[in-house]
Amino acid sequence: MPRWKGEKYYALWENARIITADVPLDREAAKKILPLGMRLSGTPRATLFIADYTKTVFTIPYREAALLIHVATPFGRGVHCPWMLVDDDTALIYGRELLGYPKKMGSFAFHEGDGKITATVARHGINLISMEITLGEKEADPSPMFDVKTFNAGGLGQFFYFNPIRMFRAREVIHESHSGKITLHVFHSANDPIAELIAGDPVNGRYVIMDIIGGRYMLPVGIAGPLWLKKVFSLRFE
Repeated sequence: MPRWKGEKYYALWENARIITADVPLDREAAKKILPLGMRLSGTPRATLFIADYTKTVFTIPYREAALLIHVATPFGRGVHCPWMLVDDDTALIYGRELLGYPKKMGSFAFHEGDGKITATVARHGINLISMEITLGEKEADPSPMFDVKTFNAGGLGQFFYFNPIRMFRAREVIHESHSGKITLHVFHSANDPIAELIAGDPVNGRYVIMDIIGGRYMLPVGIAGPLWLKKVFSLRFE
């Protein structure tokens, strides 16, 4: 349990509501888009999520979708984000410029009711992701959502071909977490080719209600390299 549970704290994101699905990855496709110094951690997998951020201190409520690849590095295990969509330009700017998240604009729907949560995301008029979770048992001791080592390329100090890798970690308070039966559909798009990375049905689903209360640290740990940018251009820029 986080040490902030039951204590007063200042939330940057409050009452975030998130559907997640762990998905298997195509090993060769995923390896190609990892920056220098990162490798797949064990069985190739990623966490795909759609979030409804109902209250923030820096912009209006917004929504977000992302793919987080589980990686191993010389600095430990964590996640790397090669793709992310949001529906607010302020969140896009802060995420790209400060934290190296490859955010692009998308359109979202997020609905809760009758023990089910459904969410969809589209971009350029193309449906990309559809998720539905039927809530199961409440988790007594939930695993972290964002309170893990995150390794992103870009952000502060980036200069196109020069992309520093930074390691950072969020602090969070999870108020409620449910396992659940997840249904996931990921559709092909030339400009957002995440479907080509996924190699099967989701292995589990989860629904989380939480606050994000800042970061533990942010450290420079490497350089992504010029060849990496060519391989991820569609995911990050198109």
